[in-house]
Amino acid sequence: MRTVLAHKAGFCSGVRRAFNMAEESLAEGGKWYSLGLLVHNDEVVDYFKARGLEPVETLEQIEDCKAGIIVRSHGISPGILETAQQKGLKIKDATCPLVKRIHEIVSSLRDDNYDIVIFGDRNHPEVEAIAGWSGNKTYIAGNISEARNIKAKNLGVVSQTTKDERDYHELIDTLLSQNKDVKVFDTICPATRQRQQAARELCRQVDVMLVIGDRKSSNTTTLYKECQDTGVSTFQIQNAEEIEEEWFKAAKTVGITAGASTPDWIIKEVLDRMTDYQDMETRDAAEDQGERVETKADHPEPENIERSQEESFAKMEAEMAEFVPPSKGDIIKGLVIQVLDDEVMVDVGGKSEGIIPLREMSNQDIDSARDLVKVGDEIEVMVLKWDDDGTILLSRKKVEAQRALDSLEEDFNEGRVIKGVISGSVKGGLLVDVGITAFLPASHVEDGYVRNLDEYIGKEMQFKIIEFNRNKRRGSQIVLSRKDLVAEEKTRLKKDFWESIAEGQTRTGRVKRVVDYGAFIDLGGYEGLLHVSEMDHKRVEHPSDIMQEGQEIEVYILGVDREKERVSLSRKKLLKSPWELFLEQNHEGDIIEGTVVRTAPFGAFVELQPGVDGLIHISQLANRRIDKPEDVVSINQKIMVKILNIDEKEKRVGLSLRAAQEDQEQQEANEYMEEQEKGE
Repeated sequence: MRTVLAHKAGFCSGVRRAFNMAEESLAEGGKWYSLGLLVHNDEVVDYFKARGLEPVETLEQIEDCKAGIIVRSHGISPGILETAQQKGLKIKDATCPLVKRIHEIVSSLRDDNYDIVIFGDRNHPEVEAIAGWSGNKTYIAGNISEARNIKAKNLGVVSQTTKDERDYHELIDTLLSQNKDVKVFDTICPATRQRQQAARELCRQVDVMLVIGDRKSSNTTTLYKECQDTGVSTFQIQNAEEIEEEWFKAAKTVGITAGASTPDWIIKEVLDRMTDYQDMETRDAAEDQGERVETKADHPEPENIERSQEESFAKMEAEMAEFVPPSKGDIIKGLVIQVLDDEVMVDVGGKSEGIIPLREMSNQDIDSARDLVKVGDEIEVMVLKWDDDGTILLSRKKVEAQRALDSLEEDFNEGRVIKGVISGSVKGGLLVDVGITAFLPASHVEDGYVRNLDEYIGKEMQFKIIEFNRNKRRGSQIVLSRKDLVAEEKTRLKKDFWESIAEGQTRTGRVKRVVDYGAFIDLGGYEGLLHVSEMDHKRVEHPSDIMQEGQEIEVYILGVDREKERVSLSRKKLLKSPWELFLEQNHEGDIIEGTVVRTAPFGAFVELQPGVDGLIHISQLANRRIDKPEDVVSINQKIMVKILNIDEKEKRVGLSLRAAQEDQEQQEANEYMEEQEKGE
């Protein structure tokens, strides 16, 4: 027969914290009481009774006002705590940190006018304490049938830390089906969840399962039920004396687990008892074969050497001593065992669980810790606080910062160029995310003055580290610069530019500056001038009328002066002339609209479109003889004219007002005759 101990069994961090606090209090001297049972395990209670820690049910039982009380791991209501303070008693609060968190949750819900549902055993001290922090609007539901009667406008739901997770989810589903506004909080202890999972896994590998723990212990009862539900033969025992040999007659493998309030010495005694059974089994088998095998029973310890519970516990503690609690600032590895929106719980070894608040999860702004990690992930964390009372505060963000600092220090020493994203602006410069937040002074953003720093926010750029101080407490540890990089890049681009630029090229550029006489165009390494006269074929009143800073345009290289480093540009060269556009759109014989722009003794000039004029000879102004054009037309008058001829070479257009009118009259006559014919 083989015996296997579940990898998660025995004291959880909350119970161990209460145990250690009780031992430390007794070592201080004076009279100490525990308000209620310190933990739900008679062996532990008796262990401390023998050392002077007396459990009491009410504060009235304590007559010595100089005595001290240790608040049980299940917690107490605020009213009892206030009474103890008024009596002047010394108070050591051994409430499990997870239970304290529930107190904070229900207090907040109470202040927000929520009715509160506690999933748990009505008479359990943990539930009684939670109810004390909840106020008057509190329901206690031990099962789904009790939850069916709960209806309220606003509901907040928490669970006793040792309840079964699946039962809790079923209760939540029931409440959600009959209430609109329900806030649910995951308050089941990860240690409970871990022990249940480890026990279920072990049940699949064994023939018999032993669950060690006090019968008053809720977490042990839940653990026992979980094992039974797997179908394996399961027995709950409080200590080794309750083991019966007949349970293992047909068993090849026996699994052992223990509730979170079960001390290590009881687990050790059970393991010793199972070893005795294995020895007996080996001896019986050997004797059946006519052999004799020595066992522990053949070499009993001297009668005068009896190990006390204290000695047994000390031995178990010695076995655990290999785990040395880390110090503040240490970086350790841990296993994620619970993920909430606002915090992550991590198993950091030594039966200890630590908390990473959301603010310590990442240097990035995140809404939920679920976006970064999941249960089962192994992560590195930095210890911010590791107290003997069980408070373990961790940071993942500071590990990221530490690793980033290590890498950046190497980049600084080697003079490397790094990348980063500009995340915001502050007085005097910009903030840059390079793994941690660094500072970019305004004078180092470019190699010249920058008018608007905010336009850089969100951009990824390259930088050099010009100042690195890991130990700096005020201001930024890292100062960056782009100034030299920008200058170097400009020098390179300028060299490339002058080697490749030539008259007659067409280049794409970006409008850098707009001035009264033109615009400076960045051609990628150098700026050229686009004079206002070269912007368009038509007259441009001001360059800003047709282009804006930052706009991308195509330009023609008019001239290159390498000695003076000047480049003249034209946009007009790349645009079709008004004459070319006119030829595309109009033909001889077309009747088009124009505007009289000036007159002469021999006729009138008409603007057909901006930049293109045509001439109406005086003989073409009317179907009668006239002395001067002003007898028929006036300046700025809009008229319909007919194109008589187009001289592409000389860029001349001959027009006729008379012919246009005659054509119009003829068209009207034709339309009239057609209507008459239709009428007949």
